[in-house]
Amino acid sequence: MPLCCIEPARGPIDAAFDAIPSKSATHRALVAASMAEGESTIGRPLDAADTRATRDALSALGATVRSEPGAWMVRGRGGGFRGGAAIDCGASGTTARFLLALAALGAAPSTIDGTDRLRERPMAPLAAALRSLGAVIVSRGEGELPLVAGGAPVPGGRVTLSGGASSQFASAILLAAPGFTRGVHLVIAPPLVSAGYLAMTRRTLERFGAVVHSGAPHEIVVAAGPLAPRRLTIEGDHSAASYLFAAAAVRGGTVRVAGLARDSLQPDARFLTDLAALGCTVTEDAGAIVVRSDGRIPPFSIDLAGAPDLAPTLCALAVHAEGACRLTGLDHLRLKESDRLAALAAGAACFGARAMVEGGTLAIEPRASGRRDEGPLDVVGDHRIAMAFAVAGLRGGVLLSDGSVVAKSYPSFWEDFARLSA
Repeated sequence: MPLCCIEPARGPIDAAFDAIPSKSATHRALVAASMAEGESTIGRPLDAADTRATRDALSALGATVRSEPGAWMVRGRGGGFRGGAAIDCGASGTTARFLLALAALGAAPSTIDGTDRLRERPMAPLAAALRSLGAVIVSRGEGELPLVAGGAPVPGGRVTLSGGASSQFASAILLAAPGFTRGVHLVIAPPLVSAGYLAMTRRTLERFGAVVHSGAPHEIVVAAGPLAPRRLTIEGDHSAASYLFAAAAVRGGTVRVAGLARDSLQPDARFLTDLAALGCTVTEDAGAIVVRSDGRIPPFSIDLAGAPDLAPTLCALAVHAEGACRLTGLDHLRLKESDRLAALAAGAACFGARAMVEGGTLAIEPRASGRRDEGPLDVVGDHRIAMAFAVAGLRGGVLLSDGSVVAKSYPSFWEDFARLSA
């Protein structure tokens, strides 16, 4: 896709949407269904680049996945995969982490690999934890991709993981645990980032019949044994909806999104609380969440350790705020699809803001003069950077280096965005 030119919205926004399906829930449902004995129905899955990577990887391991109108049908392997596959995870970190743990259950070794950027993202802590559980994991280097996993049963047992890097490591082990001979007793050393995603993993396992217990704080025990097939519908995605709601805050007006659960375990559901704290009116009406704003954004300071994917969305608000803003708890943002801290600082500068990064803190000081840089804002191949700064461009406009990256998580983003900017 060529350069993407965002024109300022012509007036206050008045738009209504149906939430797209949750990417995180789709990944977890696919994996749990592949661990079941029998066929599961995943209704309303997110069909995006990342979730297709997981779907196709499970098929390569030996599960059977077919598409039906409005659903994916998954016939699982009961925890015992054929293996022997070459699995391309694309740019999906979730796929790589979840599939490494599942590939360890394969009768034959499988190779897990992905894009150049995915090869830079952390995998070594997960590989080490799986080895301590008895899995066969072979690495060419320091423990990052490509990795080879599988070829022997995994005994399982007790393992300790640091919770400070990625909750996906813990989720990967928990999702594969029913296939380990003795299950798993997972101890997560605090601090735990993105705890909501771990809660989503546990709920998914329980919905598929797994026996899950909590031990001491930060300890989870999952028993061995195949999961049961289920029929479920994927909930709406709060991460994707955050861009729509943020548009109301940036430009003023009203945005309605139907199909979101206010009590969702998704970490990014907290964005509604953040918006209310910034003066937006957040209500519910006929199954939709409604955000109204006069377009004024006060200075703010928000800790995002539990929901780091909201950093780009809040940065889009910060560049138009009435004073200095701070986002904290972002220590591991350098390890996402891009170095998100650097990308956010550079993007903020394109809007004339002064941005400073210190450790896991991003400080943004807007300037009344507005944008100074008329060149393209580099989205560095990152879907969340592109979507967030597109929203920021509703006030003042912006030129993005590439709009195609949204296909990773929100394929219909530009169709929806057109209704925001009309």
